[in-house]
Amino acid sequence: MSITYGDAQRWQAAPLGKAGDSIKGDLDALEGSRDLLESQGVPTSWTGTAVTFAVIRRTLLVKQLNRHIDGKRTMQRALYDAEPIVSEVERLVLDVEGEARAKQFSISDDGTVTDTSTPPTFENRYVAEEWSRVRHEAAQAIADQVSTILGRVAAADATLAEGIPAGHVPFVDDYGVADPAVAEQWASMTDDERRAVIEEMIEEQAAEAGIPTPSITWEPETWGPWGECRGGGTEIALNEGILDDPQILNTVAHEMRHARQFEAIEDQDDWHFPWQDDPFDMHEEDGISEEQAEDWDENFDDYKSTSGGDTYEEYFEQPVEADARQIGKEELEAMTEDELERLLEEGQG
Repeated sequence: MSITYGDAQRWQAAPLGKAGDSIKGDLDALEGSRDLLESQGVPTSWTGTAVTFAVIRRTLLVKQLNRHIDGKRTMQRALYDAEPIVSEVERLVLDVEGEARAKQFSISDDGTVTDTSTPPTFENRYVAEEWSRVRHEAAQAIADQVSTILGRVAAADATLAEGIPAGHVPFVDDYGVADPAVAEQWASMTDDERRAVIEEMIEEQAAEAGIPTPSITWEPETWGPWGECRGGGTEIALNEGILDDPQILNTVAHEMRHARQFEAIEDQDDWHFPWQDDPFDMHEEDGISEEQAEDWDENFDDYKSTSGGDTYEEYFEQPVEADARQIGKEELEAMTEDELERLLEEGQG
C-alpha cells in the first residue's frame, strides 16, 4: 500500500546521504579489489592449462564484481537522488503542520484535515455561511499541501525502489516499479481521476485485444487479492485498497492479459472457412503463438490456486501467471506522465 502522511512525518533525509556515503566507501574497496584481481589474478609463474583455467576463472570473477559494483553504484545514485526530495518533504511537513496549528486544524495520519476551532456566535446565517466557507477553503488549502507532500513522498519511494539491483528484492524484480514522476502524479490524483484512468486503460486494452470491454467490480480492501479476471475476461475485479498505489496499473494490465489469454484460446480453437481470415492472426501479430495459447488452455484446465490447496510457488510459476506478470511489469514501467495524462483526459472526456 502507499505511504501515508503519518509515515511521511517520520521521514528524514540525513540517513540517505549517510547510506550513500557508506556505499561509496564500499565501491572504492570493491573497485580496488577488482583492479587487483585483474592485474594479479593469474600468477606469472603458472603455465599451460593452469593459466588457461585461471584466466577463465579470473574473467568470471571480474564480471561478477563488475555487476556488483554497477548495482551498488545504481543504489548509491538513487540514495543521493532521493535525499533532496526527502529534505523537501521534511520542510513541507514542518510548514503544513505549523500552518495547521496556527489556523486551528489537525492532520491525521491518513492525511485527513479536521477543523479543531470552536465556531463563534453568529449574528445571522449569512455570517455563519461565510465563516464556514472561509474555514472550508483554509482546510482545502492545507489538504492540497498534504497532497503535494504525498506526491513527493511517492517520487522519493519510487526513486529508491528503482535503485535496487536485480536479485535483491523479489517483488521489485517480479512486478516492477513506476517511474518516480508517474508515482508522484498518481499520488496527487483524486480517487475519481484514478478510476477514470483505470476505466480508460481497460477499455483501450480490450479494444486492442479484440474483446468486449469487461465490467469492473471494486472489491473492499479486506477482499485480499489485488485483482482477478472473471468470467473468461468479461469482468475485472480490483481491490479498492490499492487504488492510491501506482502498482494498480500493473494489476490492471495483468488482469487484462488474462482476458487476452482467454480470447487467444478461443480464437485458436475457433472454426472458420478457408477463405475467411483466421481470428488468431491478430494474436500472432502481437507475438502470441498457437503453441503458447495451447499451453494457456491446458494451464487453465488445471489452474493452480492456493485456495484450492496448491502451493504459492505452483500458483506463481504456472504459465498464465508468469505471462500476465511480465506484461503487468512492462506496462507499469513503460507508463509515462504524458500517457497517464492522456488516459485521464480520455477517461474524463
